[in-house]
Amino acid sequence: MRKSWIGIIIFSVISCANAKEKDPCKNPEYAKVKKEQVQMDVHRNDLYAALNNILEAKRCNPKDPEVYYWLSKIYLFRQEIGKSKENIELAIQYNPKYSDANLLRGDIYLVENNLEEALKSYQKASSDDLFREAYIAWNDIGWIFLLQDKLPEAENALNRSMALNSGFCNPHTNLGELRSKQKKYPEAVKELQQAIQLCPYLPRAHRLLGLEYNRQGKTKEACSEFNQALRNATPESDEAKSSSQYLKLLNCSSQK
Repeated sequence: MRKSWIGIIIFSVISCANAKEKDPCKNPEYAKVKKEQVQMDVHRNDLYAALNNILEAKRCNPKDPEVYYWLSKIYLFRQEIGKSKENIELAIQYNPKYSDANLLRGDIYLVENNLEEALKSYQKASSDDLFREAYIAWNDIGWIFLLQDKLPEAENALNRSMALNSGFCNPHTNLGELRSKQKKYPEAVKELQQAIQLCPYLPRAHRLLGLEYNRQGKTKEACSEFNQALRNATPESDEAKSSSQYLKLLNCSSQK
C-alpha cells in the first residue's frame, strides 16, 4: 500500500513538471506572438479571436500594460464601455507614461460625451514628444475645442496636427468646419477638398462639402457630395442619416 502511494506521488510530481515544461508561457516569445496576432485579428475585425489571444497573453504576463490596452480596445469595439474603461485604467496604472493608452482613454471618454476628461487624456498623449501618433491627439484636441466653439484654440491644435503629419486628412476636415463657422466659406471649401483628396472615402468631409456647395447654390455638386457621403458612411451612422435627409431635401437623384 505504501509503495502504491509513493508511486502516485512520484507520478503526480512528474506530471506537474511535464505540464510546466509544456506551458507555452515559459517561452518569452509566446506572449509577444500572441499580441501580434491580436493586432491582425483586430485589423480583420475578428474580435472573438482577438479576445482569446490577448487573454492568453494576459495569462503569461498579468502586469503587462499592453495587454490591458488591447483588452480595452477590443471591449470598446464591442461597445462594452465599462470593461473598456476598467482595462485602460489598468494599462495606465502599470505604465503612467503610456501615450497610446491615454489616447485610447480619450476616445472612451469621447464616446461617453465627457469632453473635459477626453481633453485631459488627449493633452497627456500630445505632451509626449516621442509619441508617433501625437498628431492624432492634437487633431482630437482641436475637435473638442471646435465642439466647444473655442475656435482659436481649435485652429492652433489642428495646425499642430497637420505640422506633425501633412498626410492626415482629419484636421483638414475639422479646419473646414472651423472656417465655415468663421464664415470663411471659400477657405472651408479648400480645406474640405484637401481632406477628400487625402481620404476620398471620408463621409464627413463629403457631407460638409455638400453643405458648402448648397450654400453657394450649387445643387448638383451638393447632391454629388451627399451621395458620396451616404455611400461611404456606415448605414446607421449620423453621417448617413444627415446625408440622406439632405438628399431628400434637395430632391437629389440617387447615385449607386
